[in-house]
Amino acid sequence: MKKILVVDDSPAILTIASNRLKAESVETLTAANGVERLHMARDHRPDVVVLDLMMPKMHGYTLIQEIRNDSNLSQVKILVTSAKTQSSDIERTLRLGADRYLSKPYDLQEFWDTIAELLEENRSPFTVRFWGTRGSIATPGPATIKYGGNTSCTEVRCGDQLLILDAGTGIRVLGLSLLNEFQKKPIKGHIFVGHTHWDHIQGFPFFAPAFNPNNEFSIYSLHGGEKPLESVFRGQMDCDYFPVPLGEMKAKLKFCELESEVQLGEIKVSYVFLNHPGLAVGFRISFAGRSLVYLSDHENYGRVAAGGPSPNPMDLEIARFAENADLLISEAQYTEEEYEQKKGWGHSTFLDALERAEQAKVKRMAIFHHDPSHDDAYLDGILEFCQLTMAYRNYTFSCSLAQEGTWMKL
Repeated sequence: MKKILVVDDSPAILTIASNRLKAESVETLTAANGVERLHMARDHRPDVVVLDLMMPKMHGYTLIQEIRNDSNLSQVKILVTSAKTQSSDIERTLRLGADRYLSKPYDLQEFWDTIAELLEENRSPFTVRFWGTRGSIATPGPATIKYGGNTSCTEVRCGDQLLILDAGTGIRVLGLSLLNEFQKKPIKGHIFVGHTHWDHIQGFPFFAPAFNPNNEFSIYSLHGGEKPLESVFRGQMDCDYFPVPLGEMKAKLKFCELESEVQLGEIKVSYVFLNHPGLAVGFRISFAGRSLVYLSDHENYGRVAAGGPSPNPMDLEIARFAENADLLISEAQYTEEEYEQKKGWGHSTFLDALERAEQAKVKRMAIFHHDPSHDDAYLDGILEFCQLTMAYRNYTFSCSLAQEGTWMKL
């Protein structure tokens, strides 16, 4: 629950402001003077401090400076509400470190809208960027410019932490972007690979940051069906297939075989087994009260287990894994007609993906792992089909088709 501290020497204003905030289900603390308010800020570390300028014991200017000079309160947002409306007072207040200024008397809706803006700014960034959206094999060319031709790779930023989902050919361009961003600073990241088929690992030998000894990457996936995870990556760079061996990658590489969920500070990464030839898992990344679910290469169990219960219990397990996700990145390669020819290949239809998202009650879904035979014009038609289907079925989540180079904010 978000926490707001309101400091004002007027009991009536404290009551009015507190009641408005409580109506939005935020925890509200109050103080009648600046000294009391400073102690409460240090003890409770609220998300937002609302303060008046003219207060007993400590002026608002001083309180702003005390908060801004305390490293433990660096993330606190400050909203000043005051009857002083001179431009010099407003300018000084903002210069000292306040984030917003509202003149009294203020409208209660405007008051809450301003608080909501500050709470959104105070959230740790959680972003997703697509570097590879194609399935099976890379398909570069003029017909795949809009949605992309590189195979699976998605960049995730949780605060200042870098996570990478899959290492298809898209990871090459991601690597170049990281070098440009970090320049000479070391890069540390975590690469989660859903399974080790070619289209999910074939870009790794071209991941330039892995050749710098100052960088560090942990690679997470399952133990191979017949060999350790590191051996799979080492094998694709064997001299029979590639001119540069894995040993030439001088970055600190740590291969981690998944046995349980992974905790990376505030980030939790859990996984679920998927129905795809060989071993495959999907991931759920939970961070700062938000969640991203990544399901790549999965064929509904109910599709291949004819005559069983409907819906299939294992399909329901997948839906529960994705339940209430802020964003579901879901593989879907086939139309219903295409699936009849490719049943058992381990992929979903577009209807499967839509129904799964509805079962899971997700907020947004991005469909990716586009079939190599589907060009931009075809995928435009698929998006229209999905939107019409959702409207007809009264689905309430939003749906898009992942496009290479685009990003989303959670």
